[in-house]
Amino acid sequence: MRVYTVLVDPAATATDQNAVLVREGFSWPAALFTVLWALYHRLWLWAAILFAVVAVLGAGAAWLGLDAVSRAAIQLGYMALVGLHAEDWRRRRLVKRGYIFAGVAVGRNLVTAEQRFFDRQSFVFK
Repeated sequence: MRVYTVLVDPAATATDQNAVLVREGFSWPAALFTVLWALYHRLWLWAAILFAVVAVLGAGAAWLGLDAVSRAAIQLGYMALVGLHAEDWRRRRLVKRGYIFAGVAVGRNLVTAEQRFFDRQSFVFK
């Protein structure tokens, strides 16, 4: 089962309008496609930061004369850190935009988590 955080826009007229489910845990797409993942999710500042970090890591490894194994280890560590924190960056951006925490949804995938969350909701946002 996958766990999702549900954030909603308080200006929405219905519970299911502008609801965003953000998956908890490690993000493989973010780890594998760091900058592209950030751009896809409109995390512009994070995309720039991630691009700069890649450039600095590459230049630093070249300047130090590291071998291929050391460079790969650094790259894997960088990718692991991005994968671990990526979904938190999405949540933080949504909260800064005014979204509020509405609950937690659990399901085999995004669709079942959405269905389970909205089936059990009986509240209306003002």
